[in-house]
Amino acid sequence: MSQDKGSQIYRILSMYERLTKGETLIKKEEAARFQISGKSIQRDIESIRNFLELEKCNEYVDYDRSKKAYVLETRTPSWLRNEEIFAILKVLIESRAFPKGEMDSLIDKLTHLAKKSDQTVIRKMMANEKHLYAELFHKKELLDTLWQLSLAIQANKVIIMHYKREFDEQASERKVKPVGIIFSEYYFYLTAYPVDKEFDFPTIYRIDRIEKFEQTSISFKVPYHERFQEGEFRKRVQFMYMGELINVKFKFTGPSPQAVVDRLPTAKVVEKLNDGLIFEAEVFGKGIKMWLLSQGRNVELLEPKSVREDIINDFHAINKLYKITSK
Repeated sequence: MSQDKGSQIYRILSMYERLTKGETLIKKEEAARFQISGKSIQRDIESIRNFLELEKCNEYVDYDRSKKAYVLETRTPSWLRNEEIFAILKVLIESRAFPKGEMDSLIDKLTHLAKKSDQTVIRKMMANEKHLYAELFHKKELLDTLWQLSLAIQANKVIIMHYKREFDEQASERKVKPVGIIFSEYYFYLTAYPVDKEFDFPTIYRIDRIEKFEQTSISFKVPYHERFQEGEFRKRVQFMYMGELINVKFKFTGPSPQAVVDRLPTAKVVEKLNDGLIFEAEVFGKGIKMWLLSQGRNVELLEPKSVREDIINDFHAINKLYKITSK
């Protein structure tokens, strides 16, 4: 290969790489950079254009008159806009889902997806957030574990895991059929069915409490009509507490009925009253009880009676507790 030919290939690759990073090409500056004529630079740009057209790429080189420069455009933009990256990063940081090391890495990589000219602005916006980020107590790296568990779920393979609850002295071995991963209230959870027991609903395990696990060669089958659907499950579980799947009916007199539907996606208004609304929802029992108690006087559970009686007993216990401590 001749030196001139090699130089041309290098120029084209260099310009294309910079275009893909969101940089602009000004013909005079490129001619000065490579010490060649503007006509040669124009031919190089046309070569990039022809290549993209022949390969039927989603990208094309265009001349931006406002910038007086060539830019790489996409028919469907492949980079994230500032507004999109900022929103994603705010949600990610607020989740506190990852230890500081993993969170910092994710912030940097997401920022790098923006156009190069915009990355500095985003870094400045997120600098204070990164500095003040409060990681969770467990400080356990999760990304690899999440991915490996996801592969086991997709393969329908039984896993053997060593799981240690908060107050356990040592981890216990559990053999389970993993069916889903859910994030809620700062933590990732594995939903799985124990191999040696039959349950109508899965057990929930906090993933940061899994000390180690291995995927076995044992397959399990989930009929299509019985397959676990994370989205449907998430609609019915509160605070990741399970219990029997039940239908509840309650009166709501709080200021924001919309907040009820946002919190309980299965909730529907079945009756409008002068002083409130009657909702019905399909939910898992233990979690909904915690939510109802958190609403205080704004919610009155009407059905089922068994859960209503449990809540009444809880209120009696709370009342007794506060009477004792107030003396």
